[in-house]
Amino acid sequence: ENALDKVLLAIFRGLVARETGFSSSKEGILGLLEEGREYMLRPGQTAEAQNKMVYNTLAGLMTPVMPPFYKIFMSGIIGGKQYGPWPWAPWLTSFVTPTFFGFLVGPSRPNRRRDGSLGGLVVEKCKFLQESGCKGLCVNQCKLPAQQFFEQELGLALTVSPNFETQECQWSFGETPLPSDEDPYMPKGCLSGCPTREALREVQQCRSCT
Repeated sequence: ENALDKVLLAIFRGLVARETGFSSSKEGILGLLEEGREYMLRPGQTAEAQNKMVYNTLAGLMTPVMPPFYKIFMSGIIGGKQYGPWPWAPWLTSFVTPTFFGFLVGPSRPNRRRDGSLGGLVVEKCKFLQESGCKGLCVNQCKLPAQQFFEQELGLALTVSPNFETQECQWSFGETPLPSDEDPYMPKGCLSGCPTREALREVQQCRSCT
């Protein structure tokens, strides 16, 4: 973890705390995961609410300045009309992203998308998935909100494809994602040894005692 990663993680956690009203006493990525898990396990919680929480957090991290700049020079959105994305947007985004998202996912490097085009990014061992061991946190607090944010806020399609066995993750900029229920890379049910499943069982037992 370099100095920039530590600063970005601290800012990101502050934004998460503002969105959720909860802040973990743990440090680093483990504290962020505890905050995400606490939010996930709240009564009546939905996947949509989790997506929106992370979407708002990403918007805060990018500040009001970055999205308009990106829309013009990458996505080709000018005067409310989209003329792009420009041809360089996917591959240039794949080169810039490792610097600013390493705090969340760990080391990554540009590669080719699944269709062979430039604009891919492979996360060698996703820190978020590795430390959480939870498909729900990965999908609802990383994959889906990231896809939604790039498409809706920045104007560039993004497909995030986590490998739940190797903990590698492929990001394909400019590639339209499949719906989750049609995604062949999405496993059914919880991952083996998922700590959130055990935490959920404990929460349910506590609620039944009240």
